[in-house]
Amino acid sequence: MPARTTGLLQRALLLTVLAAVLATAFYFTFRRTLVADLLESAMQTDTADPLTYGAALFQTRGCSGCHTLSIAGSVGDTGPDLTGIHNRHDSRYIRTSIESPNAVIAANCPEEACQPNIMPDYGSILDEIQINALVTYLVSQ
Repeated sequence: MPARTTGLLQRALLLTVLAAVLATAFYFTFRRTLVADLLESAMQTDTADPLTYGAALFQTRGCSGCHTLSIAGSVGDTGPDLTGIHNRHDSRYIRTSIESPNAVIAANCPEEACQPNIMPDYGSILDEIQINALVTYLVSQ
C-alpha cells in the first residue's frame, strides 16, 4: 500500500477514535446530568432558595461522593474536606474551584495535594444558578 494511503488511513482511524472518545465523554456527562436532574425533580427541590437548592445539588451532582461535609453527612475521601470551607476561603475561591477545578489545586486532598483533572469541570456542566446555589450553600457552612 502506498505511503500516502497508509497516512490517510492512519489519520482516518485517529479521527474515528477521537470522535468515539468525545462521544463517550459527552454521553457520560449527559447521563450524569440527566440522572441528577431527575433526582432533583423527584426531590421537588426549591430552585428559588439557593441554600436549599445548593444542599440538593451537593448530593445529586456527586459532590458528597468525593468531599466530606459534616452538615451534609458526607464522608468522601477523594477531595478536600469542605467542612468550614468558608473559614478558609472566600466565595470567589469556592466558585473558581467549582467552575474550573484545575485552576486551583487544593493542597490537602485529603492527605496530599489533589491530582489535576480529578474533579469534573462543573463550569461546563452546571448553569449559573446552580453554581451560585452551590457557592451559597458552601459559604453558609
